[in-house]
Amino acid sequence: MMTAVRKALVIGAGIAGLTTAAGLVRQGVEVEVFEARTAPGQLLSGGGFMLWHNAFLALRRIGLDEAVAADAVRMRYHEFRSDRGRRLARWQLDRYTAGCGAPACALRRSSLHKVLTEAVGDHRIRLGSRLTGWSQDADGVTVRFEDGSTARGDVLVGADGLRSAVRAVMRRNFEPPPRYAGYTAWQAITRLPGEQVVPTGTFFNLWGRGGLRFLYCRLNENEVYWDAITSDRAAGGIDTMGSTRRAALGAAYRAWPEPVGRIIASTDEDAILPVSIHDRPPGGRWTQGRVVLVGDAAHPMTLNLSQGAGQAIESGVVLAGLLGRASAEDLPRTLAAFEASRRGRAADMTTTSWRIGRLGLVHGSLLCGIRDLFMRAAFDTIARDQSYGLMLDDRLERTPIPAADRNAR
Repeated sequence: MMTAVRKALVIGAGIAGLTTAAGLVRQGVEVEVFEARTAPGQLLSGGGFMLWHNAFLALRRIGLDEAVAADAVRMRYHEFRSDRGRRLARWQLDRYTAGCGAPACALRRSSLHKVLTEAVGDHRIRLGSRLTGWSQDADGVTVRFEDGSTARGDVLVGADGLRSAVRAVMRRNFEPPPRYAGYTAWQAITRLPGEQVVPTGTFFNLWGRGGLRFLYCRLNENEVYWDAITSDRAAGGIDTMGSTRRAALGAAYRAWPEPVGRIIASTDEDAILPVSIHDRPPGGRWTQGRVVLVGDAAHPMTLNLSQGAGQAIESGVVLAGLLGRASAEDLPRTLAAFEASRRGRAADMTTTSWRIGRLGLVHGSLLCGIRDLFMRAAFDTIARDQSYGLMLDDRLERTPIPAADRNAR
């Protein structure tokens, strides 16, 4: 008689790990989540971001879409502009929300983490647990931690990010480093009330000369989320030794149309976090026996499609659905099926996001002018249709839905 998967070990309490764990808890699979960070508040850190329709469709499959949307702001427009204030394209998002039955929203990362953490349960999350190694045999997987403790389960899920420790063991501690994209995202949330300054419901995406971009949207009536994206060449003129980050960015964007300058000036210095953007080219296995990678550990991508979190959620939901129906004896085949179901979609997202990012590295006025002309000609039609064709691909709908009819432990 085949036995069901009884216990899953999840390394990493980020979006991918918590989504996977929430889906498994929903099906009555015992789960332990191990997180290297030591304080609960650290799990709720991070700025704002976009969750597109596909992420909410995936969250609906584990019953969490309404809880996440409750603390989010629905986006109705995605507007592309130049650094001279000219509109390049404007996507009306309501038609896609109506068509697929799920919104696109902006929210705090901490809001999503809170919903996922509550779905998993604090008692299932062990903080301060830094993985040092793992081994597997015919009956299960054993993981070892820095404090000398161990844990054992039927399956190990590596959801520990771009520089995954689970992945490192899988690769025998040798693989090329992550691929650097050539730019930095300076991310922040600022207090800036005023609909006349930043209207609710529009995600603004500004493309400039000199390797600069700027993204912003309203999170609530008082707060605005923003990203200043600077290429390495542009960053050479941003002197944070001679001035504050806020002042240096203000100088870099001083010629940009309002409210860019006002957004930067309103932001607390400590709220501005520079993040070097990396991904990994598609390729390499995600599974080995009873061990599987998910989220950024498997398919990290740049921020240009705003799909890093969305793809982590999709992968977590799909993996939970498959594991909930798997037998412990057939886990390697189940995990291989997960990889096969997700690899192509994640690779498409990674490649497309990388290519969009290359457009932002253009510096000269002539080339930037050509890029802007291309965006005006194609982004309201071809680019929009291709983006939504990729985002609302039906591959997710053909994978198992995590059941809710098993008693959660």
